[in-house]
Amino acid sequence: MKKALFLLFSIVFLMNQSYAQKRGKEKIDSLFSVLKTAKEDTSKIKTLNALASGFQDNNPDTAIYFAKEELALATKLNYKIGIAKANIIMGNVLLRLGNYEKAMKNLNNALTLIDELLTSAATSNKSYILKGKATVYNSIGNVLSDQGKYPEALKNYFTSLQISQGIGDKQQITFANNDIGDVYLRTGNYPEALKYYLISLKLKEEIGDKRNLAASYHNIGMIYEEQGNYPEALKNYSAALKLNEEFGNKDWEIRNLKVIGDNYLEQGNYSEALKNFSASLKIADEVKSKEGMFYAYLGIGDVYNKQGNFTESLKNYFTGLKIIEEIGYKVLIAECCIAIGEDYIKLKNTTEASRYLDKGLLLAKESRSLPDIEDSYMRLATLDSLQGNFKQAFVNYKMFITYRDSAVNRKNAEKTMQIQMQYDFDKKESLAKAEQEKKDVIALKEVQKQKLLRNALIGGFAFLLILGVIIFVIMIQYREIRAIKKERNRISGELHDDIGADLNRITMVSQLLQKKTNKDRELQEQLVIISEAGKMVLGNIGEIIWTMNPQQDNLEGLVAHIRRFVSEYLELNRIEVGFAFPDDIPERPVSDKYRRNIFLAIKEAIYNITKYSKATRVQLSMNLEKRMAGIEIHDNGTGFSVKDKQNWGNGLRNMDQRMKDIGGNFRISSGKDQGTLINLNFPVR
Repeated sequence: MKKALFLLFSIVFLMNQSYAQKRGKEKIDSLFSVLKTAKEDTSKIKTLNALASGFQDNNPDTAIYFAKEELALATKLNYKIGIAKANIIMGNVLLRLGNYEKAMKNLNNALTLIDELLTSAATSNKSYILKGKATVYNSIGNVLSDQGKYPEALKNYFTSLQISQGIGDKQQITFANNDIGDVYLRTGNYPEALKYYLISLKLKEEIGDKRNLAASYHNIGMIYEEQGNYPEALKNYSAALKLNEEFGNKDWEIRNLKVIGDNYLEQGNYSEALKNFSASLKIADEVKSKEGMFYAYLGIGDVYNKQGNFTESLKNYFTGLKIIEEIGYKVLIAECCIAIGEDYIKLKNTTEASRYLDKGLLLAKESRSLPDIEDSYMRLATLDSLQGNFKQAFVNYKMFITYRDSAVNRKNAEKTMQIQMQYDFDKKESLAKAEQEKKDVIALKEVQKQKLLRNALIGGFAFLLILGVIIFVIMIQYREIRAIKKERNRISGELHDDIGADLNRITMVSQLLQKKTNKDRELQEQLVIISEAGKMVLGNIGEIIWTMNPQQDNLEGLVAHIRRFVSEYLELNRIEVGFAFPDDIPERPVSDKYRRNIFLAIKEAIYNITKYSKATRVQLSMNLEKRMAGIEIHDNGTGFSVKDKQNWGNGLRNMDQRMKDIGGNFRISSGKDQGTLINLNFPVR
C-alpha cells in the first residue's frame, strides 16, 4: 500500500511543473519587491499570478491566497485572462489537496472564460489563449485521473494534445503525452504507457529540455518497478538521479533516492535501502521538504520493521506521523497510523495498537482510501483475536473481506477500462470486419424470421400474462400499505390533537396554580412534579408521533431528528457538540422500527454522556455506504473499562440489543481518561 501511495504521489508530482525549478528563489523574492509598489492594474494581476504559480507545488495555502487576490483584482478590473489564470491555479492547488469537486469547478470556470475570449480575440492572440485552453484540459484530465475516471481523463488529455499540436506547443505536447502514459501506467497497460513516455522523451530531446529528461527516466523506472523488474527500474531511477544532481533539482533527488531505496527494500537489500532513505532524508531536511522527510522516515521505519526492530521502526514512524499531520494529508496519516498499530500488535501493546488502528480506520474512511480501510479491519481482527475477543474479531474480519472484494472489483473495473481503451484505438482497423459480420447476421436473421416471429408472439402473450399478475399483486400490496399509512396518520394525529393538547393544558394549569399558591410550599412542590411529568410525557408523545408518522420513514428525516435532539440536549447541558455528517443524505426509506431503535440507541448514548462522562465535547460522525450506515459518537470524558461485559449497565445492553434487533452491530471502546467511542452500524433498506 505504501508503494502504491508513493507511486500515486510521484505521478501527481510529475503532472505539475515546479516553479522553483524554473525560476528559483531569487525570482520569487523579486516578485515580492514588485508587489510592494505595484498599482492596481493588469501588471499587478500578472505579478500575483506569478507568485501563486511559484507556491502552488510546495505551499498550497500561500498559492491559494495569491490566487484569490489575483481573482479579486481581475474581477474588479474585468480582466478575463487574469480571472481565467487565477481559476486555473486554484484548480491545480485544490487538486493537489484532494478537493476534486471545487478543483473541477474552478477549471470549468476557466474553460468557459477562455472560450468567451476566443470568440472575440484577435488572430495574433488566439495561439496564446489556445495554449491556456490546452493547459486547462490537461488539468481537468489530472482531476479525473486522480479519481480513477481514466477513460474521461484520456479524453481530456487527447483534447489537450490535439490543441497543442495545432499551435505547435511542443512543451505542452510533452506534458500531454506524459500524462497519457501515466493513465496507462495506473491501469497496468505497460506497453502503451512506455509508448507515450518514449514520445515525451523524444520531444524533450528535440527541444533541448534536458532538465525534464530525468522525469522521463523516472517514469520508465516506474513501469519496470510495477512489473517487478527491479534491476531495470534501478537503472532508470539512477539515470534520473544523476541528471537531477547535475541540475541541483533537490525535490527530484529526494524522490529518486526514495524509490531506489524502495527497490532495494523489495529485494531484501536492507543496507542499501537504508543508505538511500537516509540520503533522501538528508536532502529533504536541507530544503525543508516535509513531504520528502515523511517518505524518508516511513522508508527507514519499513527497513527496521522488516528486520524485526520494532522499537526503531516505531521511532521513525512517529517522526513521520508528526510531519504528515502538519501537512494534513489524511490518507498518509491513516497509512502511518496503521503501520504504528501493526508494530504495537507485534510488541503486544494492545491498548496503543487499538488506539492507532481506530484512528487510522477513521481517517481512511474520511479520505475514502479503500485499501487503508481494508488493512485497518484486517489488523483490528488480528488485535481482537490477540485479546480473546473472537466475536468482534469475526465482525472485523467480515468487514475486511467486504473491502477486499471491493478492491478486487476495482481491479477488474480497471482491467475492463483498459480493454475498452485499447478497443477504441483498434476500432478503425476492425470496422471493415464488423461491417461484414453485420451483413452475415442480417442474412441469418432473414432465414430465421418466421421462426422468431412465432416465438415472439408466444413470448409476448406469456409476458403480458405474467405482467398482469404482477400488477394485480402490486395493487393489492399498495392498497394495504396505504391503509396502514392512513391508520398511522390517524393515530399520530389523535395523539397530537387530543392527548398532546390535554397534557399541555395540565402543564399550563399546574404552572398557573404554582403562582397562585406561593405560600403553600408542599402544594407548590406537588404542582412542580405534575408540571415536569407533563413536560416529560409531552416529549415522549412527541417521539411516538415522530416514529408513527409515515412521512418521516426516510433516512433524511432520521438524520435531521437526531441532529436536532442531540444539539438541543447537549447545549442544554452545556456540552459542545460537533457533527461530521454527509452534506447530501440520500432519500432512502427507513421503517418506523429502524428509526425508533436507532434514535433510542443514540438517545441512550447521549444520556449516558451527560450523566456519567464529565465530557466537555461530543463529536458525531456518519458514514454512508451502499447498503450500510454507521454513526460514531466520540466524547472527551473520563472513560471507563469496557473489557468485561458484566460491568455494562442496562443502557449499554439496551443499545447492543437495539442494534441486533435491526440487523446491525454495536461497538464501544473506552479507557480511563481517554474518552469513549461508540460505533453504531446498521443496514439501510
